[in-house]
Amino acid sequence: MFNISSFNWTSRTDNDTRLPETALNLKRSALTAWFAPFFAFSLLGILTNGILFTVIIRSRTLRSGAGVLILHVIANCFITSAIHNPIHGILVYGDNFWFARPRDICKYVHFLMGFTQFANNWAEASLAVNRLVAVVFPFAYKAWSTRKVTGIMIIICWFISTACLIPYLFEVGGKFYSTAQGQCTIEISDKLGGILTIIAVYLPYGIVGLISVLVVSVMYVRALRGRSQDRTPLPGTRQAVIYRKRLIVTKMLLVSFLFDVMCTVPNPIILASFPTLYASSPLLRLWLRSCLALQFPVTPVRAITICVDNTC
Repeated sequence: MFNISSFNWTSRTDNDTRLPETALNLKRSALTAWFAPFFAFSLLGILTNGILFTVIIRSRTLRSGAGVLILHVIANCFITSAIHNPIHGILVYGDNFWFARPRDICKYVHFLMGFTQFANNWAEASLAVNRLVAVVFPFAYKAWSTRKVTGIMIIICWFISTACLIPYLFEVGGKFYSTAQGQCTIEISDKLGGILTIIAVYLPYGIVGLISVLVVSVMYVRALRGRSQDRTPLPGTRQAVIYRKRLIVTKMLLVSFLFDVMCTVPNPIILASFPTLYASSPLLRLWLRSCLALQFPVTPVRAITICVDNTC
């Protein structure tokens, strides 16, 4: 019996002519089993992000406050689902069964993919900061949600993304390369590469996690204080409605953080700390990429749910 994990996953032209027919069919089945849900997640991301982007862009009310930041997140998710993920899937599947791709294509394809994804990591962090101000410091929210502040936050997201990727173009801290399965990725070579990974991935999600814990703590402290002083809002009053909506925001921030960590963090952790794991399990990297693809159709739904209160 052929073991799929023992394959020498080289390109179609180098390897497939030497594989037994049974092994070749098993390899094709394994890649098809990965490609089908990966492509389905991309289609779902196009649908959810496209619909929500259209709804928000046509509504002046939804575009106010955090609406522009949400549009920023949705636009990044749409671009990834509509462009980057399909290209990624075609390159992987095609490299194994259809064509021999240009040698340096990963340098360009993965730079653009990482450019969008790293910016999106920080876009979610900027949205979390916006929600922190709205829930914990509502008196400062009007000044914090101006177009100028929003524009600066968006520019910072793309500046950080660019700064974290440019060194790899010159093979400083790491390099863009293709795995044996045909997947474009980044190979970290020294401490600088690890620092860039921390800034691009761990730090923004650390900010989201810290804000989630802070907002949850503040909300529950306020709730306990209100009960002890017998100042719990009466059901149906405006104060009770605002409290309920902010409680929803609090819970969704925490759930969103946990979901993002589950989808995003495993791959860079393995790349930085356990690189040999991918060598022993060649399909693991592809399936972790599917988890990341699942993040993009779900993200806009979470973002709009987080923004349920009137300060959005």
